[in-house]
Amino acid sequence: SLLSQVQPDVTVAATADGQILGSLDFDEQEVTQILLDIVDVTEDNGLKLPREFGLLVKQSLYFDRYLKILAPGLDVMSDARVADLGGRTTPPGATDAEVIVDV
Repeated sequence: SLLSQVQPDVTVAATADGQILGSLDFDEQEVTQILLDIVDVTEDNGLKLPREFGLLVKQSLYFDRYLKILAPGLDVMSDARVADLGGRTTPPGATDAEVIVDV
């Protein structure tokens, strides 16, 4: 499937104070193509996606584009305000800085 062909760009770096930072980026054009393919499949099978789906996708793409332009070094997911929205919890005995991937 095309979804398995999307190649993420993974970046891992260590800071001077010992923290390990990582980022995961996807090619915007590949993601856009997959979303268009999803819309095509739904239409070909007589399904109609809610209008809100299209609006949500467009807003997320706009947000990502503007974020890359206006704040290329900003990691939104590491922002405490965003992390708290996801209900992420730190494992017992670990500090927040020790949590690298919370799956």
